[in-house]
Amino acid sequence: MRTFRADDRLFRSNDLITTELDDETVLMSIEAGSYYGLEGTARKIWNTLETPLSFSELMESMVREYRVTGDDLALDLQKFLSEMEQEGLLHVE
Repeated sequence: MRTFRADDRLFRSNDLITTELDDETVLMSIEAGSYYGLEGTARKIWNTLETPLSFSELMESMVREYRVTGDDLALDLQKFLSEMEQEGLLHVE
């Protein structure tokens, strides 16, 4: 699992087709022939990253939204973002 630094900038991939279906965001990668369904917190993270943010800015946003401590959130967020990056849904600078 990748470990993100506080100042890592997170960018959504521009190579995806996205649509909203009820309470789900569906992402499709034509290049990879894959699709993904995001609900709940995953959907909130995706929508928050509409504008690129640093990892620390995303953490702050999620802490405010869900009223959890950074310690509770950090590991789960690191894991989810790592999976998104591996699937080509997220780019990091």
